This record gives sequence, C-alpha cells and structure tokens, in this order.
Amino acid sequence: MLTDAPWCGHCKALAPEYAKAAKTLKEESSPLRLAKVDATEETSLSERFEVRGYPTLKFFHNGKASDYKGGRTSPEIISWLKKRTGPAAMTVDDVEIVKTMTEKEDVFVVGFFEVYTHASLS
Repeated sequence: MLTDAPWCGHCKALAPEYAKAAKTLKEESSPLRLAKVDATEETSLSERFEVRGYPTLKFFHNGKASDYKGGRTSPEIISWLKKRTGPAAMTVDDVEIVKTMTEKEDVFVVGFFEVYTHASLS
C-alpha cells in the first residue's frame, strides 16, 4: 500500500513507477496487488499504520503490515515483492524456463541435484 499526499513531490515522482508495477503484476496474472491511499483524506488509516511521512509504502502479508524497504522503480518494487512472496526455490525441468529467467532476472542461481526416491534409499 502506498500512502501519499497530493502536494508531495516525492509522491508525484513515485506514482508512475508504482502504477507501472501494479500494471505489470496484473498483466502477469500475479496474485499480488498494489493499493494507493491519499493519506490526507484517509487520516485514520494513516494513523493506524503509523504513517509518519510521504510517500510511505507498507507491505501486508497474512494480515500484518511491515515497512517496505526496497527501491523506487517499477522493477525494484516488483522484485522486492516477489522475493518476499514467491517460493524460495523452484524445480526447473525445462531449459526454456532457464532461458526465460536469463531474460527476465538480473540474478538467479541454478543448482543441479540428484533426485532420490524412497525406493532408491533402500
């Protein structure tokens, strides 16, 4: 959630990046959603979540709010969110997935592991 004020210069600078991140997440069919709140209108909400300056970004996970500590560009916002909500690891069984990752991500790690089944451990 982004809390801002209409007169805030930093808020005005962040707004297009925040909107771009929201649009990208929606186009990716991500379950993540971004919200924007005018803190000058929603004062009780701002007080409830201890907004002390503008813009303030809050991350909500399982009903609990925490401060956003990422960058201010669309890719940085998306990356920060995905790191906190996505799987810690994923199984890759297709080289095309790795190719896609090299195009989309700045950094990623690929590990090769031998798969053991219950029968192979006997």
